[in-house]
Parts: sequence; structure tokens; C-alpha cells
Amino acid sequence: LNYVQSVLQEAVRVASTVENKRSSVVIHCSDGWDRTSQIASLAMLLLDPYYRTLEGFEVLIEKEWLSFGHMFRTRTCHGNKSMTDNYSPIFLQFIDCVWQIGQLYPHSFEFNNNLLLTIAQHLHSCLFGTFLLDSDKQRKEQEVKTKTVSLWSYVNTCKTRFLNPLYREKRECLLPVISMRTIRLWKQYWMAYHPYHKFDDPTFERTMELGGLRER
Repeated sequence: LNYVQSVLQEAVRVASTVENKRSSVVIHCSDGWDRTSQIASLAMLLLDPYYRTLEGFEVLIEKEWLSFGHMFRTRTCHGNKSMTDNYSPIFLQFIDCVWQIGQLYPHSFEFNNNLLLTIAQHLHSCLFGTFLLDSDKQRKEQEVKTKTVSLWSYVNTCKTRFLNPLYREKRECLLPVISMRTIRLWKQYWMAYHPYHKFDDPTFERTMELGGLRER
């Protein structure tokens, strides 16, 4: 949770600098595709309401993570029998951060918690080709787009499951105050397979019901 807090604080700092000081910001970590992607994509999420829509969030991940060169295979150890020194849940931390912001602004996101859980699950499932390999170059060489199905194809064929019926577009920049008091444990993900505790989403069925009514 300390890492999640630190990443969120830096993202808010970047968004505040751009929004309030009208200044450009250079973001760069040691390698350029881990913390850079985290902070840049979160700052864009805070600044631009388009990225808080379902379509925009897909575009954000494609642009700032996949096209930018985040090494999904290396960081998730896809294809390895055991964890390596290069394993790091960088992308998962980003998804956790998005969930944290969503808890603070429940009406500002067109997509719901179910989308974040689905993305986090299929980051490791390898059922879709979206998060395979380490770069666009490798995915093109291995013909991933023609040999696998995109996660977004699945999401976009059943959008109702992933829409937030309470969504109200907020054009302004989001600048949450981040501290350990506002950071929560994402129990639905981190404790989903706990042997003694089951954490169901009490609002999921109601969300689906409202989504169905909106479709009519």
C-alpha cells in the first residue's frame, strides 16, 4: 500500500503541475517503461475525462503501456516455471491505483470495478493476446493480433457488465488528496481466493440490474 500511495501522490503532483501551473512535465524512471508508464497514465486519467470512459481507458493502456514498451512478459514471468529477479507487479499496481481513485470519485468513471478485476485476472491468465510478450515489435513478429483474441474484443461485446450506471461525466481535472487514510486494501482482488473469507461485491447485482434498465 505504501507503493500505491507513492505512485498516486506523484501522479497527482504531475496532474496538478500541468493543470494549475500550465507547465510541461518530464517523467522518466531508471528504465523508462515502469514507473514512467504508471505515473504518466495515471496523470492522464486525472487530467482528461476521456480516459475515464471505457473506450478511453482501453486506449490509455494500449498507448501508455503496450505501445510504449512495458515488458509484460518479463514483469509477469509469463512462460517461466518460477519467479525471476525481473518479476514486478508494475501494471497491477497501476490497476490498483485506478481502483483507489475510483473509490474517491465513484461517479467519475464510466467503467466499473468489474472491468479492473477482469483486466487484473487476464494479465496472468494468458487467455488473450493483449498482454503477451515484451513489446509491439515482438507481438508483430509473433503475429499475436492474428493468432489470438484481444481482451478488448471480449470487453466490448458485453459492455453492460463493465459500465458504471452511476457515471456522470466530470469535465474537470481530478486532484485527490492522497494519504494512508484514503488508501484501502483492494479486497476483491487481493483476497479473492482467501480460504476463510469471501468478498463479494454487494453492488454488483444492482449495477447489472441498473445497466440492463439503461439498455432498454
